[in-house]
Amino acid sequence: MAGAAGHHQPVERALAASLAYAVEPGGRLERLATREELARRLASGRGQIWVDIDSRSEAEWWLLGDVFRFHPLAIEDTRSPESRIKVEEYDGYLFVVARAVRFATWTPEPYDIASYNTYLFLGRNYLVTVHGEPSRAVETVAARVEAAPELMARGVDHVAYMLLDTLVDFYFPLLDEIDTFVDELEERIFEHHGKDTMERIFELKRSLLALRRHLAPMREVAATLANRPSAYLRPETQIYFRDVYDHVVRQVESVETFRDILSGAMEGYLSSVSNRMNEVIKALSVIATVVLPPTLVASIYGMNFARMPGLDHPWGFWLALLAMAVISGGFVIYMWWKRWL
Repeated sequence: MAGAAGHHQPVERALAASLAYAVEPGGRLERLATREELARRLASGRGQIWVDIDSRSEAEWWLLGDVFRFHPLAIEDTRSPESRIKVEEYDGYLFVVARAVRFATWTPEPYDIASYNTYLFLGRNYLVTVHGEPSRAVETVAARVEAAPELMARGVDHVAYMLLDTLVDFYFPLLDEIDTFVDELEERIFEHHGKDTMERIFELKRSLLALRRHLAPMREVAATLANRPSAYLRPETQIYFRDVYDHVVRQVESVETFRDILSGAMEGYLSSVSNRMNEVIKALSVIATVVLPPTLVASIYGMNFARMPGLDHPWGFWLALLAMAVISGGFVIYMWWKRWL
């Protein structure tokens, strides 16, 4: 109709996030498609929300400040790969920094370890995960939530537990690989005596030191989440975090065990090298002992004097050889009697 004023619905902006789930109290899983829908969900306080953000994407990263209004210092940490592993409580949420590790297969060194941080913002009804590299833990938990939405309906704190538990569990295959490396080095030490064995031992010890540097603060984070009362973690969920703590403690103990084994292997290698050197010196000493008496007799009779005992004797040469053989044989018999041979 002429003169009628048209009313236009505001255009909602697409939600730039790798993953955005919402679960209603009834257990139905939904994917959030727009920023405005996410903001409405957050304002309503209904259901459980999980948003995963790739910090390499500017559009996704800006959601931390524009929609969630997190503290600038916490947001800054999500772009710092050197942020220490920690748990901090802000007004309205918990901020957790955890570290994932894997072997750096793109380097020529077999023992190089690469790590990256995973950041969790845990509120009363939302969880925001941030990472700068593809996260196997996030992918694994997302697949579980899609297959069984009731897992997320149990609360976002339970999803946070599943993420940290999965991230920690991925340390075990890496430790199994290190166990294989340690076995190979032990075999190399006591069978092959490779020239680069010591270098490989130091490389593996350096990797174990780096791994322990990551796991030690992870143990403190798991202990804090399992034992410290928090408004964002229900007591029934904190019991699950004790399992995460137990896993981290086992991993730290495994790393310490591997370091002790490598220290013992290094001492064994040095002892083996020393024993081989002693065997060589022993053989050379026996040769020198056997050769020295004939050399002494020959050098005496090789002096340029006109008169020497037995010099003109028709059997002098054979007597000299006999003396050499008797003296050398006597030395050999003496060393055998003293158990030096």
